[in-house]
Amino acid sequence: MKNLTARETQTILVENRLDGPGKPGFAYRNPSSAIFYDWHAHPCHQITYARRGTTQIEGPDGHHLLPTAHAIWIPAETRHRTMIRDLDGVSVFFDPAYFPHASPDHIQTFPITTMLQEMLLYTLRWQSGSAEQGPIAQSFFHTLGLLCMEQMQVKTARLFTLPRATHPSIMRAMQAALVSPGQANLPLMLHHAGMSERSFRRHFNEETGMTWQDWITQARLFHAATLLAEGQRVTDVAASVGYTSLSAFAKAFTGLMGMSPARFRGLQA
Repeated sequence: MKNLTARETQTILVENRLDGPGKPGFAYRNPSSAIFYDWHAHPCHQITYARRGTTQIEGPDGHHLLPTAHAIWIPAETRHRTMIRDLDGVSVFFDPAYFPHASPDHIQTFPITTMLQEMLLYTLRWQSGSAEQGPIAQSFFHTLGLLCMEQMQVKTARLFTLPRATHPSIMRAMQAALVSPGQANLPLMLHHAGMSERSFRRHFNEETGMTWQDWITQARLFHAATLLAEGQRVTDVAASVGYTSLSAFAKAFTGLMGMSPARFRGLQA
């Protein structure tokens, strides 16, 4: 994976004209190679759609997973960094002045319908700078924005966000867990946090709104989605993220993603 510095990331933003509003919007196909963009923000709203592959975005409120057949909303001027692994998809950028009002003010992953998939891919007709003031482009991007907002409001039980913490001890434990979520366990996290179990559990819940067990389970499944998107075998992935039971892994993964690990892996072909 290529890790970009802040300067390299800014250079790419300028090259892709992401340092301006882009009236009414534009799009580009995401790079298929593994790349990690440093912290950045831009004046456009962003929607990235993953037709295949899996991406993780870190924002002000935590880590967000963008799995296959979903899109992620990143509001304008929101600082974030992005880790792309073998992504086949498109990023669409909207000038806030042309986007429907009352749009979400936080990063959010949402499911994509077949119609929206085709519309998001169609935006590649308008590369950066080519759609300015065009009436067809204005109408298309406005309609696309309305339909995406409608999807963002769809109620779903699937969770694709790992909340972050502000407590330094909890943050240390989280960072250690994310390095290797399959090997992370409570005693190890208590060591990193330097806290008693009672204090750790209480502070963790207060900081994230989740129990430690729910949080690390979700972190493991995020990592599993990334490995499956790379084409690794389901049995190998289950073991690497800490599951000794393949059926337990399949049940947990299906509960988060809405599909079995085997089907998720098959979507990458």
